[in-house]
Amino acid sequence: MNAPSEQWWAKARQARDKLAAQILSHPGVSLVDIGEDPDGTSRTPVLRVHMRQVDVAGLQVPRDVDGIPVRVIRGDYQLQS
Repeated sequence: MNAPSEQWWAKARQARDKLAAQILSHPGVSLVDIGEDPDGTSRTPVLRVHMRQVDVAGLQVPRDVDGIPVRVIRGDYQLQS
């Protein structure tokens, strides 16, 4: 993975916030973050949408946001006691 510039990170954070505002209220989405591409096809980090279920009816996840690729992965996170 390439080490992106500070300018790239600023753009990625804005894209993450934009995507989170669009889909984070959906009950099937548990997290939106920036990280390594789980598919291994992007040379830079991607936006990752962590879904409680991979198939969620009615949720449209874009392929990219402002040029930053988006990947959907399964992840249901809960507090541990």
